[in-house]
Amino acid sequence: MGNFKRLSILTILFFAGSLCFCNQISFQIVQHDESVDCVSEDSMVIEDSVLNNFFEYGFIVTNSDAAISDSATQDEKLYKIGQGDAFNGFSDYFVQIKLYYERTENTLSSTSDLYEIDFIITSVKDGKKIAAKSIKDIKIDRTKKNNLAKVSSDLVYEINKALRAYKA
Repeated sequence: MGNFKRLSILTILFFAGSLCFCNQISFQIVQHDESVDCVSEDSMVIEDSVLNNFFEYGFIVTNSDAAISDSATQDEKLYKIGQGDAFNGFSDYFVQIKLYYERTENTLSSTSDLYEIDFIITSVKDGKKIAAKSIKDIKIDRTKKNNLAKVSSDLVYEINKALRAYKA
């Protein structure tokens, strides 16, 4: 009876241990906004929401510091820094999220309006780009408090969909 009990406990431990493995994802927010010289509150709200949503999807989540960029060359430099951070942090995937803002005469607030989000997903282990996608024509309704959270949850849904397609 003692051997059966030990075998049962060992089996349960192996099963529980196999459930503990989850993917680690590292992301980086890159803001494109000519009207400001620091990362905006909207970008920080999106970053926080992305972090929380990935965690709810079951990922271990890390992130690089949010940054401002004004060119594709600077985007590439930030991408390499973020991918290096993800590699050093033993992440499985790296996602660079670019947020594009613009000020127009229709801008209702003191900040620029988000109009486009691009993202690139890379496998950290082999450096292969898994997906690159743009979400355009984003409508931000500042009268609704959780609108940016919804935009970012839609973004996380698109990223997660691309990751699931890659794994399949």
